[in-house]
Amino acid sequence: MARNPDEISLNPLRRDISRCTPSTLKQDFVSGLAVALLSLPQALAYSIVAGLPPSAGIFATIFGTITAALLGSSRQLVIGPNNASVLLLQSATADILYRYYPFLDDSDRMLVTIEIMAALTLIIGLTQMSAAFFRLGRIVQFVSLSVVVGYVAGSAFAIAIDQLYTITGIRPPTDPYSLYEKIQFIILHLGRVHWITLGVGLVSLFCLKTLKRLNLNIPVSILMVVAVTVFASIFELSSYHDTRGRALQLIGETELGGAFFTARPPLFEFRLLSTLMPYAFAIAFIGMLETHSIGKSIAANTGQHLQTGQELFALGCSNFLMSFFGALPCSGSISRSALNYESGAKTRFAAVFSGIIVWIMAWFLWPLMQYIPLATLAALLLATCIRMIDFRQLKLCMRTTHSDELVLVVTFLSCVFLSLQVAFYIGIMLSIVLYLRKAATPRVMEYVYDPVAYELKPVLNHVNNGSNNSPNSSHRPVRIINVEGELFFGAVDLFQFALREIAEDDVSTKVIILRLKHVRDLDASAALALKQLHDYLRKYNRHLIVASFPHPVYEVLESSGLTKILGKDNLIPIDEEAPYLSVERALARAQVLIEEDKLHIPQSDVAEDDLAPLAPEHPQPTNLSSKS
Repeated sequence: MARNPDEISLNPLRRDISRCTPSTLKQDFVSGLAVALLSLPQALAYSIVAGLPPSAGIFATIFGTITAALLGSSRQLVIGPNNASVLLLQSATADILYRYYPFLDDSDRMLVTIEIMAALTLIIGLTQMSAAFFRLGRIVQFVSLSVVVGYVAGSAFAIAIDQLYTITGIRPPTDPYSLYEKIQFIILHLGRVHWITLGVGLVSLFCLKTLKRLNLNIPVSILMVVAVTVFASIFELSSYHDTRGRALQLIGETELGGAFFTARPPLFEFRLLSTLMPYAFAIAFIGMLETHSIGKSIAANTGQHLQTGQELFALGCSNFLMSFFGALPCSGSISRSALNYESGAKTRFAAVFSGIIVWIMAWFLWPLMQYIPLATLAALLLATCIRMIDFRQLKLCMRTTHSDELVLVVTFLSCVFLSLQVAFYIGIMLSIVLYLRKAATPRVMEYVYDPVAYELKPVLNHVNNGSNNSPNSSHRPVRIINVEGELFFGAVDLFQFALREIAEDDVSTKVIILRLKHVRDLDASAALALKQLHDYLRKYNRHLIVASFPHPVYEVLESSGLTKILGKDNLIPIDEEAPYLSVERALARAQVLIEEDKLHIPQSDVAEDDLAPLAPEHPQPTNLSSKS
C-alpha cells in the first residue's frame, strides 16, 4: 500500500534504527566525517555572509542538522545553513537595522542583529511546521523551474558581489543597496583596495583550484583554509597596517555573540512584524523548495520513498529550535547532501555523526579558528557561487519556451536591480500569471460523429459526404462542440465568445451538443455562461445538450441548479466503458428535440442585442474561432 506523502510520524526513524548494524554505523561515521569537514568552513563562511558571529553558523550546522536528520524521511539528505536563505537573512537584518536602529554602535548592532535573526527564524520554523501539518507541502511543486534557476543564479551573483568587499578589503556601505548600486560602489572605490587582503584572497582561490586537481579523498575546502591560515600566521600578515590603518581581518576580531551552546527564547518587537513577515515567508518557501528538490533528487537515485510532509516537519522543527540558539535558518544543502550520498551513507545517522563531529571540532579548535582570515572564507564562497549555478538547467530554460526564458531573465534582473526578496516574489507571480494565461484559454473545436468508424472527427478534416451533417453543408441542424481545458472564472470570457460565435454562425442549427469530457475545474462563472447560452438558444426555439461530462462536472451542475434548468434528459454523462455512447445518445436526443419542434415553432428574427449576455469584455482571439 502506497504511503501518504504528507504523512508525519516517527516510522522513518524507527526503520533506520532497526536497520542499524556495526557495518552500517561504521560507513555512516566515515560519511559523517567527510560531511563535517566540508560543513565547518561553510558554517563559518555563511556566518560572515549574514553579518553574524561564527557561532550562528556552527550552531545551525550542529543542532539544525541533527534535529532534521532524526525527524526527516530521507536517509541521505543533509539540512543546515545554505546560500540563498543566508543571503535573504542578511538583507532582512540590514533592512530592519537601517529602518529602526540607525544609530547603534558595533557591539549593540551585533546583539540586535542576533535578536532579529532569532525572531525571523522562529517565524520561518512555525511557517514550515504549519505547512507540514496542513499538508501544504506540495505547493512547492507549483513553482516553475525557471523561477528557481533564475533566483539561484541571482543569489549566486549577489553572494559574489558581497564577497568582493571582503576579498578586496573595501568597507561596504551601511545602507541596504541593490546589487547594481553595490557594483557601482565597488567600481568607484577601487582605490581603497587593501592589497594584503586581496593577495590572501587570491592565494586562497589558487590553493582551492590546485587542491581540487589532486582528487583527494577529503573535502579540499578544509585543507585550503588550514593551509592559508598557517601561511598568514607564520608571516603575521594581520599585523601589517596600511596608511588608512587597515589590516588583514581575522575571524577572532568579530564578536562571538555569547557563550557557546547557550539557549534562550527569541525576543522580538511586534512593530517589526510587518517587515519581518515578507522575508520570513520568502526564506521559509525557499527552504521548503530546496529541501524538497534535493530530497527528491536523492530519492530518484536511491529508490527511497520521500515523504514531503515529514521533510517539511523536520525542517520546521529544526528552524524552530535554531531560534532559541541564535543560529542561522536551515534548509537542504546540495553540496553536503551530495557528498553524504557519494560517501556511501546508509542511514540518517551519517548526518547525525556529522553534526556531532562539527560540535567536537568547534569546541576544541575554536582558539585556532579565530586566526582564519575573512578573505579566505570569502574565496571559499566565491568558488561556491560558481557551483550554485546549474548551467545545463540554465540553457534548458532559455531554449525551451519564451515563457520560461522570460521568467528566468526577469527573476535574475530583479535580483540585480531590486532586492532578493522582491525578486523571488516577482518570479513566482510572473510564473503564475503566465500559467493562468495558458490555463484560461479553453480549446473549443467542432466535431462530427462517424458512426461507421465509431469516432469523432474534426470538422475541418471531415470529408464531405453530402450528408446534412457535413461541414460544407449549408444546413447543420446538430453541431457537436468539444470543449477542453480549465473552465474556471478566468476562462469564461473566452469560452463565452467561442460559444457566441458558434450560436451566430448558422441560424439553421437547432441543437448544440457540448461535449465536456476533458473539462476541469468548472465553477460558478462557467455555470452562469452555460445558463446564458441555454436561455439564448431557448429564446429562438433552439436547444442545448451537455454530454460526455464526468461526475465532478455533474456535481457542479447539480449544486448550481443547472440540472433543472437544462433538463435531465439533456444531460448525458460519460460512459467510461463506451466513450462514444454518450455522443450517440446525445445525437438521438437531438433528433427527438428537432422532431418535437417541427410540430409547433413560432418563428422569430434574431436580434443582435439578444446576444449581449454572451458578449465578452475582450476582443476575439484568433485561435478560438470555431467557424467551419
